Amino acid sequence: MAASPIIFGDGVLDVHIANGVARLTFGAATAQKDAKPEPSGTLVVPVVQLPALARVMVEVTKQVEQRAKEAMAQAQNQAKAAPAEAPATAGTDQVTGAFRFNG
Repeated sequence: MAASPIIFGDGVLDVHIANGVARLTFGAATAQKDAKPEPSGTLVVPVVQLPALARVMVEVTKQVEQRAKEAMAQAQNQAKAAPAEAPATAGTDQVTGAFRFNG
């Protein structure tokens, strides 16, 4: 299977809908402090699929928020229990907090 393109976006710069297709142009910030984000790619989705896409994005956002709350609570509990101990991360090959959403 060929690798799919990866598009990084700090936000959505433009949305254009025509002929039953939505085109969402994503933008990425440049290194310059006051620079306008530059277009980084366009996601093209049939309009009939937008509700499903929106539901997935809402679900992912909820999961990220929940995991962030859990991580903050765990960090606070660890700080209270053993402030001098460093967390044991040796032997792990995953990025801390990384997860996949399959839905």
